[in-house]
Amino acid sequence: MNNKLHAMRRAKRPAVFLVATFLLLQSALGQTLKVGGVTALSADRQGCCYVATGSGVAMYSAQLELLARYTCSFGKVESIDASDPFKIFLFCKDFLRVLLLDNKLSALGNPIFLPDAGALRPTAVCRSSGNGIWIADDYRKQLLYLDFTLNATREVASLDAYMAGDTQPVSGMAEREGNVFLNLSGKNIAVFDKFGALLHLFSVPNISWFDVQGSKLYYLSGGSLYAQNIPAWSDAPTLVAAGVERCAVAGSAIYIYSNGKLTKEPAR
Repeated sequence: MNNKLHAMRRAKRPAVFLVATFLLLQSALGQTLKVGGVTALSADRQGCCYVATGSGVAMYSAQLELLARYTCSFGKVESIDASDPFKIFLFCKDFLRVLLLDNKLSALGNPIFLPDAGALRPTAVCRSSGNGIWIADDYRKQLLYLDFTLNATREVASLDAYMAGDTQPVSGMAEREGNVFLNLSGKNIAVFDKFGALLHLFSVPNISWFDVQGSKLYYLSGGSLYAQNIPAWSDAPTLVAAGVERCAVAGSAIYIYSNGKLTKEPAR
């Protein structure tokens, strides 16, 4: 009798393990967090999500559990670049400053005042894997590279030639795989190498946000999130979600913000 009971218990263990695994995955994906007034959103390769609400920044785990908070002294956080989870970039456009935080949202050094580096009207920034900063300067219509010593500013490329006289500035940028992607006037995605050579110029209508993961370009247009296969650009994009206000992509997860709710979904 005891042998039969032990056998039945052993038979149930795999089923119990599968149920527990399913519930864990279910809690990690498709989870929703209520949060209002989001002004910027980013995610890192470890699955953590960074949410800016004005001058406040909150860091959440892959299960959307609050890990840390930070309050910026320079007003609204325009954008967050968390592509390096150990050196998180905050761009405070109104005060022309970049702040660096560690993986616990503690300040790393002093804020960088971009006009000291020659960027008089910076509209977008992102980190560089070469231990520096990429800056889109609307005053000079230039893509600039700045190292962290603030002693070496390099003019990489003229942006005016690719904007067809459009006065709207660059509104977003990111470095991926050594190349720099820029949102030009909400109409085109330009791709430059680190030396300033134009590699691609993709036409994307009404683009308000973008990110690149591997060979896919994710972008927001008219409140809808799309995924475009870059090597097969002539193929139609895939609609990922509608009614999206802000978004962040990291590896296998997509964070979507809409109607006061932040949701984590599997990337597709």
